[in-house]
Amino acid sequence: MLNGYKFDLRVYVLVTSVNPLEVFIYREGFGRFSTVPYTLDPNDKANKFVHLTNYSINKYNMKNYELDAKEKEFGGSKVSFSTLRKTFNDDLKVDWDSVIWT
Repeated sequence: MLNGYKFDLRVYVLVTSVNPLEVFIYREGFGRFSTVPYTLDPNDKANKFVHLTNYSINKYNMKNYELDAKEKEFGGSKVSFSTLRKTFNDDLKVDWDSVIWT
């Protein structure tokens, strides 16, 4: 979870050979976030906006999702790695490059 919201990362990978294994990982991708804070409350079990991060589902809840100015600028529940990198480095004081790529 990040700031109380469930998320996943979409990473693009190109496999050019399996023997020997040769893989290229594209540095840019995106993160997808739920639009309702995560909870284990049994009453929210059926609320797909709590548990799913798929943008094609969450776009239907965007009218109920309170976007701050930063989220509006970067697209709400779907953000690029460069935006996540900036958030991790500036706001969370976590070095994105050492955590993700090493």
